[in-house]
Amino acid sequence: MQKHLSPGVGVMAAFGALATVVFVLAGTPPVMTQQQPIPGITPYQRDLTKELANKMKGTYVVAAVGDVLMQEPMGKMIDPAIQKILRDADTTIGNKEHYVIDSRDWAYGHGNNWAPKELAKDLADLGFDLLAPGEGDGGIEGMKSSAHWYDQVGIKIAGQGPNLATARMPVFQHTEKGRVALVSAFPVPDRGAGSNANIAANRSGNNGAERFGLNPLRLTVWNVVTEPMLQQLKAMKETIMARRNEPDVARPMAVGQDPPERVTLFNDQRYIAGAKAGEYHYEMNRGDLEAQILATRNAKEYADFAMFTMHVHANRSAYQAYSQDHYPVDFLKELTHTLVDNGMDMYVGHGNHTMQGIEIYKGRPIFYNLGNFAVHRFGADDSGTGTMTSIERAEGGDEWLQQYINLVAYVATSKYQDGILEEVRIYPVDLGVDRASRPWSKMSIPMTPSPQLANRILTEIQKYSEPFGTKITIENGVGVIKVPRDATVPVGGNLRSTFGPVAPRGRGPGG
Repeated sequence: MQKHLSPGVGVMAAFGALATVVFVLAGTPPVMTQQQPIPGITPYQRDLTKELANKMKGTYVVAAVGDVLMQEPMGKMIDPAIQKILRDADTTIGNKEHYVIDSRDWAYGHGNNWAPKELAKDLADLGFDLLAPGEGDGGIEGMKSSAHWYDQVGIKIAGQGPNLATARMPVFQHTEKGRVALVSAFPVPDRGAGSNANIAANRSGNNGAERFGLNPLRLTVWNVVTEPMLQQLKAMKETIMARRNEPDVARPMAVGQDPPERVTLFNDQRYIAGAKAGEYHYEMNRGDLEAQILATRNAKEYADFAMFTMHVHANRSAYQAYSQDHYPVDFLKELTHTLVDNGMDMYVGHGNHTMQGIEIYKGRPIFYNLGNFAVHRFGADDSGTGTMTSIERAEGGDEWLQQYINLVAYVATSKYQDGILEEVRIYPVDLGVDRASRPWSKMSIPMTPSPQLANRILTEIQKYSEPFGTKITIENGVGVIKVPRDATVPVGGNLRSTFGPVAPRGRGPGG
C-alpha cells in the first residue's frame, strides 16, 4: 500500500527520478552543488589535538593512591596531614580493594576482603571521588553491593557493570573546572592468578546472556627461556608427539606448527626464546586492547580530563613471590603510551603489593603502582578457636603482606594549570614498618613516616623511576617532579587518517 504524498512531494520525486534517467542515458554524471556555509558557523572538521588535550580550567589537582584495603572505617585515625592531601584535591582516586556489604544482613558468606557498608561514607569523607573495582572481590553479588553503597555517598566505581558494554564505559566526576572521566580495566592472564576473574559479557543474539563483571584486558603469558633451552623443549615435544602414530592410539592429537622462536607444550604451556630465562612475556588480546583504546579516546572526547586505571598483579619473573615486583611488566609501557597517544591524561596503577616507579610521558604522569594505601588483612571476622585468636593466627598467615615492602606506599598529587602538568608531589606513607612500636589496632593506618623512613621511601621511588628517565628531588620529606611546560606535547594528530569516510548523520526521532 502506497503512502499518500502531497502534490508537491510527488512532482519533486517524479522530477528526481526523470533527472536520474536522463543523466544515466546521457552518460554524464549529475553536477552536485555544494551547500553554502552558514555565516559565522565553522564547517565541521574536528582537530583531535584539541579534542584530546587536557581542557581543565585554572588550577586543577588530582590525588592518587593505590590499593585501599580497609576492613573497617579508619579515616579519622589517618594522619591529618594525609587526610588534608586527599580532601584538598579536586579529584581523589584509588582502588577499592574490598567489597562493602551490610554485614548483618548478607546471605552470601564473608569471603576475602569484605568491609561493612559504613566504609563507603568513610572514604567519601576522606575526599575520594572515583574508585577502581579491584579484582571483583565478593563475586557478582559483592560487586553489586559495593556499587549500591558507594553510589549512596556519591563515589563512582569504574570498570564493572551488568554487561561488557557498561563495564567498559567511563564514569564521570563533574566539577566547575571541567568533566573528569575514569576508565578501568582488569588484566586477565590465560593461566594462574586472576585467570578466573568475573569477566563481564554482552548478549550475542540468541546465544549466551549478559553477565555482570569486570572490563577485561586478556593476556597470553609466555615463559622466557634461552635458545638452547627452547630447542630442548622442541625436541622433547617432538619425541613425545611421535608416539601419536602408534597403533593403539584411539585418536591422534593434532599437531600445530610452532614458530621458530616459540613452542607450546601440553596444557598450553607456552615458551619463548629470550635473553634471560625465568622471565614472563605478556601479549595483550588485540580486541581487548582496541576496546580500551577506543573507550579511553571516547571518554576524553566527551570529558575534559581522562584517567585510566588497572589492577595489575602480574610479575615480571617466575622466581619472585606473587605480586611483589618493583618494576612494571612488559606490556604496561606499550599500553600506557598508546593510551596517552589516544587522550589519556593520567594512569593510576595498583594491584602489585609493592611500590613501582613514575614516568612522565608527553607531559602525562604514569604511576605504575602506588603501593598499598592500606592492607588491613586481619580484623573482626571471628574470635578464633583453640589457643590463638584470629588476629594472632593472621600475623603469621599474612606475613607475606606484612614485610617492609608491603607496608610503605605513596600518595601522589598532580598539579595542572589550564591543562598543563606543572608538578607532581610524592608523599610517602608508613603503614607500620616498625611493628614493635604499633599495636595491632594501629596497623595499616596510613601515617606520615619519620624523616629517616621518608627519605628511604623516596630514594627507593627515585630508583624505581630511573628506567623512565624521571628526575625526582626530595624536599622536606616530599618527592617533587617539576615538569617543564614544553614537556606537554599535543597528541592525536596522527589519528585522523584512521577514521575513514564519515557519513553525515540524519536527524534523530522527532528531528
